[in-house]
Amino acid sequence: MDITDYFLLSILYFWASSTALSFGVGYYTVYRPVLAGYLTGLILGEPYVGMTAGAVVNIIYIDFVSTGGSLKGDQCLTAIIAALAAVLFKLSPVEASAAAYPFGFFGILIWKYRLKINSVFVKMYENKFKVGNNPDIGIYDGLFPQILLYVMSTAVILAAVFVMILFKEFIFNIKNALFLAGLFLVLSSTWTILYKIGSKKSILIFAAAILITFLTNPNSYIVFLIVAGIILMLANKRLLSDNKKIKAYGIINKKDLIYSWFVWMNFSHSCYSYDRLQGMAFAHSMKNIFKKLYTSNGEIAEAIHRHSEGFNTEPNMGTPIHGYIISLEELKSKNNNEDNIMFIKKGMMGIAAGLGDSYTQVVLTPIFISMSIMLCLDNKFTVSLVPIIILALTILNISYTGFMKGYYEGRESLIERINIVKSSRIKTYFPYIFAGILGVSLGKLLILISVDVSKNLTIYAAVGIISIVYTMVKVKRSLK
Repeated sequence: MDITDYFLLSILYFWASSTALSFGVGYYTVYRPVLAGYLTGLILGEPYVGMTAGAVVNIIYIDFVSTGGSLKGDQCLTAIIAALAAVLFKLSPVEASAAAYPFGFFGILIWKYRLKINSVFVKMYENKFKVGNNPDIGIYDGLFPQILLYVMSTAVILAAVFVMILFKEFIFNIKNALFLAGLFLVLSSTWTILYKIGSKKSILIFAAAILITFLTNPNSYIVFLIVAGIILMLANKRLLSDNKKIKAYGIINKKDLIYSWFVWMNFSHSCYSYDRLQGMAFAHSMKNIFKKLYTSNGEIAEAIHRHSEGFNTEPNMGTPIHGYIISLEELKSKNNNEDNIMFIKKGMMGIAAGLGDSYTQVVLTPIFISMSIMLCLDNKFTVSLVPIIILALTILNISYTGFMKGYYEGRESLIERINIVKSSRIKTYFPYIFAGILGVSLGKLLILISVDVSKNLTIYAAVGIISIVYTMVKVKRSLK
């Protein structure tokens, strides 16, 4: 590795950890191990080796859901280090994943300390506003937090790579132990997600899928096309359709709405902090709107500051709130009608947050990412990028149409969205679809490592049993 590699890895980790410059979909794409591993491998000259290691890490984190800003581990950093270990040390994907797994706990420090430090930027903004300096919200929500994140990301990735290289000899000496540990992590994660799904049919589908895959090794490309067809038939097109109604007060136009949506998507978590959460980002997204609604710098600064209060929702499913609030602010500027806008905003955010996480994070992301894992483990590397692209486009469509519908159709658009998701057939059949894909993915992985497993079948069978027992004990403790 040379200095260019280190620099590119720091950019990759920063990009994956930030919502900036990714239209808000980086969390669903670049941050996910299967893609982060591929990009790491691309930097190091062996993209497919890196991607395979990332795919195994992704199975370990397959039940990953960030709700309310909580993270169990940094799967992106784990994937980057696993890909690095696979490429530089020639470790198998399972060994590399086990060696990199502890770094996930190291990386989570970024998220926790970032939330604390971002509060400093909030206070700086508040102090500037109090003395009447009309501060630029973009600096305190965008520029400063992103510089901080890059510095922190660079420090963490350099430290992680240094530690990994420092322990190179030790890692070689425990390769067998790493293989066992990696297999344990994969299996325990699989059992955990199946237990969470809690469906006997899903378990049967998973068992059948893994058995059929291991015995017949079907072409995952065909499986992908079948699953994609099923999802297309189950999808509710109304969730992705644009607005039909036209409402205009003569001030805000479509370009203003698009720019406001663009800012929100890129900076929704840029200055995420313990005291304001997404409040600064919401205010940032309203900046260009208020510049159209008011002419006085003081009025603009006051309106922006008003929306910098605490706010938190799922950034894609919750966008009808933004569109609706813009329409209310536009009406207020014409009629001077207070209309309790801030109370309306707070009242809408909670239900959108729970609804969004349960759909984008719990349903859509696992389905498409698991299809990418399946294709990758079957050496369909180029095709394995397709599900990730589809996921990104779907998230963007959900976000954009929600934003526009919120403006043109009002709060009814959020109610409609809630009803659509509640009755979603994809959500209903998710346990069966996901269990089948996961079964095929695990079957492909077993085929990939079958030579190693066959040498010590008894030991690896024991690891499987231990992982089941461990998962049962862990789940029972979590229920107490």
